[in-house]
Amino acid sequence: MGFKTGIDPIDEQIPDGLPPGYVVLIEGFLGVGKTFFASAIAATAARSGAPVLFFAIDALGDEVLEDLRSRGAPVDRVVVVDGFVPPNERLAKLKPAARHRLEAPDAYALINKLTEFAPEFRSGVVVVDSLNEVLLRSPGSALDVFRAFKIFAKYTESLVVATAHTDVEEVYGVLTAALHLADVIVQLEVDPNLEEMGLYVRRMRIARAKRLRVSHDWVHFEVMDGRVAEIDVKTMLKMLSRQLREMGIEIRQTGRK
Repeated sequence: MGFKTGIDPIDEQIPDGLPPGYVVLIEGFLGVGKTFFASAIAATAARSGAPVLFFAIDALGDEVLEDLRSRGAPVDRVVVVDGFVPPNERLAKLKPAARHRLEAPDAYALINKLTEFAPEFRSGVVVVDSLNEVLLRSPGSALDVFRAFKIFAKYTESLVVATAHTDVEEVYGVLTAALHLADVIVQLEVDPNLEEMGLYVRRMRIARAKRLRVSHDWVHFEVMDGRVAEIDVKTMLKMLSRQLREMGIEIRQTGRK
């Protein structure tokens, strides 16, 4: 049985869940919902009774636990590895000691920490949020990192989920060398056509799904009550156009008034 994600547009396309042993990459620009998607997958796994290993690199570990708790995840099923490294010793003293932490948020510290968990971790979900600092600190390491993900996922019959901010040119450049090792790639973005009209509407698609039959079409979505809900954009635009006409405003075909 596969892993449900808790994200309706994905679970509807993959009703049996994402297979154990898979590596999932969630990519997109800043602020489009990558961390929300990754946390939803982690919380769904924890609620189902699966163990969760969360590498908190872009946020404080306490914040990650609180977020997962707010999603109904039993935190006794979650191990957070603190990868939010303070820049100096004085600031380090402000942070409470973490049971599990990365010595440095780089590729080889990440791989070594995964290796520590490999003997005991089984049939769970690993989240790395995000890969940006890891790849920036370790240029040319993307292949090694994704190979480590593949081996860990296969050996432990788990799902490894990583996020990446692809609006950082250096990250996107090194990431492309390893994309073939991701079994599933989920892309998130703001719809550029609607953005030209002044509308901030996000969309997602499963750009790659190894041995899975999915649609690769874009699905518009919004986060409502802690869930990802699909949006019918055509209906939304018709309603908006009608409201604007009632106000005496016409929308031209270019999307500009």
